[in-house]
Amino acid sequence: MSPNGSDSRDGTTRAKAVQTMSRVQQILRSSSPETDVEVRVLPGRYRGQKVNWTFSVPGHRVKFTRVAGESERPVFDGCLSANNCPGGTWFKLSRSDGAETRLVFHYLRIENYQTAISLNGSRNAEARSNGSNEIFGCYFYRIGNIFNSAVNPSTAAVRLVNSDDNKIINNHFVDIINTRSPALLHAIYIAHMSDRNQILRNSFRNNAGGPIRVRDYSNDNIINDNTFKKSSNDAAYSEWYCDNDTRDDCTKPTPECPSWGNQFRENHLNGTYACGALRAFIYYQDDSATGCSPPSPNARRLRTSGNTSSSTPCQ
Repeated sequence: MSPNGSDSRDGTTRAKAVQTMSRVQQILRSSSPETDVEVRVLPGRYRGQKVNWTFSVPGHRVKFTRVAGESERPVFDGCLSANNCPGGTWFKLSRSDGAETRLVFHYLRIENYQTAISLNGSRNAEARSNGSNEIFGCYFYRIGNIFNSAVNPSTAAVRLVNSDDNKIINNHFVDIINTRSPALLHAIYIAHMSDRNQILRNSFRNNAGGPIRVRDYSNDNIINDNTFKKSSNDAAYSEWYCDNDTRDDCTKPTPECPSWGNQFRENHLNGTYACGALRAFIYYQDDSATGCSPPSPNARRLRTSGNTSSSTPCQ
């Protein structure tokens, strides 16, 4: 891929570089590879791209990465120009067939979108998931509606919906902000039966909403060794579900449930968005909901250890 590429080309060499993710998917569908795929993204700024992705190679990875030897991350910018920023989602995976989709995002920069990456299985049936994707070394900047207050507030920079066994490691989440309804927006939103995900060694800075939100029977996730600076006014880790026992506006056809078996360890807490003391975790509902039960008799919702707090928040 190249910012100066053309989607009339086939992407096999630099001279034949394509410009858009949509064209990349079209090429992969027509070529039907049976091995690992590497999509090499040349440096520069790719403006206004949005893709609804469905392609994967069974048993193999599809990796989106900067070109070897380049030090700068390629930039996917949701703004068409300096004053024309329509928002939207940069990359939406739509797969709900239980596949290990094995997509890898490696050293990319995504900015000025309402949502950067959304990995979407079905929220209504646990078997209709996707998983085994990886987001590594990426930089997420100005996600939400901070770039254009006229667009709707967002709920996630990176969203998982019934997406399992993903790794989100060594990324930066900077200026993740809604100008309206700031508490709705989460840097990483682990929702609707998203299990066994690893959130490790990420940096969260200047996040107006709760940086890590877990929702609706999303179990056995590990959130370790992250740094939170000027994030949320509640807690670094929060858990919420739409409780049918107390609300009449839940839209899922079956009850949403508490999440279980998650871990939050060895994280550094360096201040709320208002630079107060940042708590490690908060639950917004209790352990009990009609139609829900723990996965085992001794299950706990969250285990914590080794988390530290800055003596001078936001410094």
